[in-house]
Amino acid sequence: MKKTFLLLASLLLVLHSFGQDDTKSRSIVDQLIAKNKTYKSFDADFTSRLVNTASKLDLKQEGNIKVKDRKFRLTLLDNIVINDGNALWTYSKKTNEVSISDPKEMDETLDPANLFNVYEKGFKSQYVGASTEDGVAVETIRLFPLDPAKKPYHTIILTVDKNKMEPRKVVMKYKDGNEVTYVLKNFKPNAEMVDALFAFDKSKYPGVEVNDMR
Repeated sequence: MKKTFLLLASLLLVLHSFGQDDTKSRSIVDQLIAKNKTYKSFDADFTSRLVNTASKLDLKQEGNIKVKDRKFRLTLLDNIVINDGNALWTYSKKTNEVSISDPKEMDETLDPANLFNVYEKGFKSQYVGASTEDGVAVETIRLFPLDPAKKPYHTIILTVDKNKMEPRKVVMKYKDGNEVTYVLKNFKPNAEMVDALFAFDKSKYPGVEVNDMR
């Protein structure tokens, strides 16, 4: 579970924390901001890989994130995290337990509903260059935290689909040697979603243990 939330925190920090520095990277960020303001919802699959050479750690996972207004549903390996607007439900399939907490206590920088509304804060940026990945034209930006002493990572490398102007791949480099790589797939902005996706239905998890931490 700890590794799951490290990956979640990394992904969310990446997607909503851009900054400014050189003119080229600033232009790309501005285009991302303009397009993202048109999103009312989105659905995306992603793969993640957590590597630490020193500790011989190599953890690969696949996940999906769905966001609609202030609600979200994250599925990652054997864990599901749901914000239904009133409560934050964190379910573990391995233990068949769900913890309930107050979504207001969640750090707003880790809230998927905020993924695309604070791009201008927290980082300075540097344009790396243009290239092609799997036949897709991309541009890459390197990001550095403005206050590195307060961050567990020192560098973020963001690869953007040049034509769609959407994040495609992200690499987070942590001070402790961890390196997390995300590849976003099947990104669907303004996807149609039923409200039931953003509710935890206990009847679908027979015998589930509920831990209400509110």
